[in-house]
Amino acid sequence: MKRIRIGTRTSNLAIWQATKVKEQLEHNGFETELVGISTSGDKSLGGDLSSSVGQFIHAVDNELMRNNIDIAVHSSKDVPVEINQEISNLAYLERGCTSDLLIFPSKPGFMTLEELFCSDLETSLDDAMSIIPKSGTVGTVSGRRQSFVLGKRPDIIPIAVRGQVETRLKRLKEGRVDAIILAEIGLKRLFEIDALDPWILEFSAFRITESEWPTAPGQGSISVHCKTEDFELLKEIRKILNHPETEKDVVAEREILTTLGGGCLYPAGIKVNNGIVNMQISPKNWKQIFCNGLKFDNTKYNGPIVDLAIRLPQQEITEVIHQSDGPKLISTLNSERLAKVLSNYGIETLNQPVIELIPIEKNWPSNFLPNGSSRSTWPYLILTSPFAAKCAIEMAQSNSELNRIQWLAIGEGTARACFMRGVTVSICAKSRNSAELIDFIDKKISREICLMIPRSNVASRDLVNSLTDLGFNVESWIGYENKTKQIDSIEMSEEDVLLLSSPSSARSWVENSLPIPKNILCMGKASQEEIDSLDYFSKSSVDILQGPTAEFVSKWWKNNRGD
Repeated sequence: MKRIRIGTRTSNLAIWQATKVKEQLEHNGFETELVGISTSGDKSLGGDLSSSVGQFIHAVDNELMRNNIDIAVHSSKDVPVEINQEISNLAYLERGCTSDLLIFPSKPGFMTLEELFCSDLETSLDDAMSIIPKSGTVGTVSGRRQSFVLGKRPDIIPIAVRGQVETRLKRLKEGRVDAIILAEIGLKRLFEIDALDPWILEFSAFRITESEWPTAPGQGSISVHCKTEDFELLKEIRKILNHPETEKDVVAEREILTTLGGGCLYPAGIKVNNGIVNMQISPKNWKQIFCNGLKFDNTKYNGPIVDLAIRLPQQEITEVIHQSDGPKLISTLNSERLAKVLSNYGIETLNQPVIELIPIEKNWPSNFLPNGSSRSTWPYLILTSPFAAKCAIEMAQSNSELNRIQWLAIGEGTARACFMRGVTVSICAKSRNSAELIDFIDKKISREICLMIPRSNVASRDLVNSLTDLGFNVESWIGYENKTKQIDSIEMSEEDVLLLSSPSSARSWVENSLPIPKNILCMGKASQEEIDSLDYFSKSSVDILQGPTAEFVSKWWKNNRGD
């Protein structure tokens, strides 16, 4: 038989998988050749996973269709449930371990990653999540992992950590995230070939028990694709590579996923082992439920696959109206999620936006990534408010390069504003003001990285100037127009509380001659300084939010307005 050309991505892990196929074939007398293929998914750093689903697979399989390779090697969990009919799965190699690991900076008293590889110890989901600080960040773009994490800990901020395994772990080393979730099998395979640097093996880690955290369909398995028309010709190769038990289990997992109507992004963990299925499914609209400040329930099953009756979790979002004769929070932040969360705390919240933000599309840069440039030099998009996030997402719909670069959110509110609209940011600075943001960037971001900062027409250049003075290359532009929204009147008592989200919101409140309560909460020092400069608010006391908005407001309310 002719020399077998094996197509693969060029990451270390992909090469390991392809080499495993190569070794088995050569052991059985075949001549082989590895053909490395670069994919667009490898080049994208953006946080919208839906924009790149299947890119890894399609790019390599396309080379099959062009007759440039004879077989293609993939991680089974990445293969879409529906593939080109001209492509067939030739074989499944024997499955490895299927667990997910929660990896975090080294802590005394906890196993290192290297020690965990030599152990079969599992950790409960509650114990694993307890290591993550309040409002901490966890690196994952998987819908399944995000839904499982937020179902248990809604305070956690998901962060988009993309790229090869080594790249993702580097983000943890840099302090970009508090923890990261990765499949154990990929790390183990790299460990076997000494491809993990010592600093990686020194991380602490938990193996999350699969009874509480079933992993993605196909995880731990390697798929080998061929052209459908070549399937019969390659049966000898199938006989060598295919592991019948693995094939039976993975095919069953994929069939269940298909029955659910889901694909790679579906929030379902499904593990089949010798006729026993362990499954956990989040509601399909789990993100919408979460963004409405509500909890969601998962459907779970552990038992014989023949007894499995799939019932998708359903959870309608109903509008709950809380009417109270007591004080209420009037918020210019205009966050539906914040209003829902505070409502669950018993705090009646009314959104009252007083400014309008209009994107100025022509000012946003495009075609700013030079051909052939290294992604390590690509700029970061700095988002300083939820409004900036909303505009950026609107602009990214027609500007593909914005989707490819990393997005940095100033704090939790801005990161959540992106998340609600389908984008998981790459970095959350967890800063409460510009000074803390500057400090974060100064410590965490290389001077070689260009910082792209959209700002409003009324924003100062203080942030831009400060970063420039620190030696950063900053490109800034007027990305959106800030206009006063005309408000006829609102009903407000002295005991109500006003949340002013920005200096412009404070000015707009004055321009509309709206009533003023005894207590004002504001987001950041700049807002406080603006409020203090306006005589209109002179009879009110002003407090700055010190921490995540919902948490701070609820504590303040309890201390100042009772339970």
